[in-house]
Amino acid sequence: MKDSAVVISVRDGLAWVKVIPRVSCCDCSARALCAGGKDAEGRLEVRNSVLAEPGDEVEIDIPETNYHRDLIRIFGLLLLAMLAGLGLGSAIKPFGQLSTAENGLAGLVPAVVLSGFGLYRYCRARKSQPGYPVITEIIDKGGHHG
Repeated sequence: MKDSAVVISVRDGLAWVKVIPRVSCCDCSARALCAGGKDAEGRLEVRNSVLAEPGDEVEIDIPETNYHRDLIRIFGLLLLAMLAGLGLGSAIKPFGQLSTAENGLAGLVPAVVLSGFGLYRYCRARKSQPGYPVITEIIDKGGHHG
């Protein structure tokens, strides 16, 4: 999906943009990526491959199929971590004198830590891959260009 946006800020090859939607936000595939709630302005972090500056009006591309695939992978990772924690808690039960609550906690903590680490690495790697939202062209240069 392609939309117009205005660049708010840039840093390290990424840009925060305010999206000017062509369709209503209720129909947008990247609605969950926008900062803020349902009634907030559509702000989105995108790759800045064309070196746009704050104030530039740009065209962004949000790949819908990759977005849905990413959601499935993220929630799948969380589900696997939960099941691994359940298995770990059950596996250590015979080796200690832990109550059921302590046993559950012993499985939950490593699962949360591992899934958090996995999600961090996955999301960081996605910013450099083709499925991440990207600025495709500068429509109108703002006041920061020389």
